[in-house]
Amino acid sequence: MVSLSELAEIARSCGAPLCGAARAGGLSADREDIERILPGALSVVVLAAPHSRSALESRDVQAAQYDTIHVYGEAARASHALARWLERKGHRAVAVPAFIPIDMSPPKHGMKGAVDWRDAGAMAGIGGYGESGLLVTQRFGPAVRLGGVLTDAVIAPGDPLPGTPCTRCNRCVEACPTGALSGGGMVDKKKCGEMIFSGGYRAWRKFLLDLIEAPPEKRREMTASQISLELWQNFMTGNYYYCFACQAACPVGRVSRA
Repeated sequence: MVSLSELAEIARSCGAPLCGAARAGGLSADREDIERILPGALSVVVLAAPHSRSALESRDVQAAQYDTIHVYGEAARASHALARWLERKGHRAVAVPAFIPIDMSPPKHGMKGAVDWRDAGAMAGIGGYGESGLLVTQRFGPAVRLGGVLTDAVIAPGDPLPGTPCTRCNRCVEACPTGALSGGGMVDKKKCGEMIFSGGYRAWRKFLLDLIEAPPEKRREMTASQISLELWQNFMTGNYYYCFACQAACPVGRVSRA
């Protein structure tokens, strides 16, 4: 049996201080995807890398986007470090994308990953669900990005927390600029998506269609427009999140300022 404490130390050294484990078989909704990625997977290692709260709370969305790129990078580094370590110990292990690349084929169309990391995190005991639908950790609240590894190693699973760290204060619900949150973890994904992915695929598709249909004299102007530049930047950075309100509003894990 592999020691979770050793894995946690590796993850911590790569910038992901929260690490837990769950049985792969417990993620029944993801079983088909898990079997495709790593047949015979027995365990899923879940880790979380924290955001800068100051960046999330900034009125400059680019500051939060830049921090998101960094945090996903740390989660990815930790995941790959764990996978390589497990392989050196004679186990099969695969770091699974927590962000991109992701399966774009039907029926998912890029809207669901191979592993539900929030569910895995709750099972592993590193957090519990909040009113926002996000995984809320005791140490960092929901201001984290998740990642992890599938492996055929046997790792003692954690236990779900007896209760969620969420305080049910509803600040996330009140802070949502689109009214997508109604409490109890319920999320109107259409309303949320229109805001958080306002520079994502739909915007790119609309821009392309508008460009195709525009008269020739208009096209040059369109390629120098703000949305064209925003989309180019999103493609270059791999980040297209435009809203962090629910994460920023949560009081859990926020360091008090004297």
